[in-house]
Amino acid sequence: MKLSSKTITAIKMFIDLGEHYEDGYISLVDIANRKELSKKFLEQIVPLYKASGLLLGTRGNQGGYRLAKSPNEVTLKDIIYVSEIGLGKENVGYAPIDDFLNQIDKHLEIYLEKKTLANLVESAKESYSNDYII
Repeated sequence: MKLSSKTITAIKMFIDLGEHYEDGYISLVDIANRKELSKKFLEQIVPLYKASGLLLGTRGNQGGYRLAKSPNEVTLKDIIYVSEIGLGKENVGYAPIDDFLNQIDKHLEIYLEKKTLANLVESAKESYSNDYII
């Protein structure tokens, strides 16, 4: 599966928000700095996720964004399907191939529903501990 830059950036943003879930609202500047992302690109994708109900936002000095649900309740399907419209929904007009593609799509959807943001946050924490250098 190939994901767009928008989706990869969104996943990184969600991992950061998941890592800092207990910290309240997080500014895009902080997320961009920690994850080495473009703040302008984050500003472009955040409205999609606010509209989908996955993010909450507030303005002002203490403003920023936070997850609308706990990391355990946000699935990869939730995140990916907001920006990857029609993921796996290709039909070629030939029943045997269309059936095959539909089966792949069903398996992909089931997998993405089982993987949560909490799983990604845990993987990220493990990778940070592997990056330790003396």
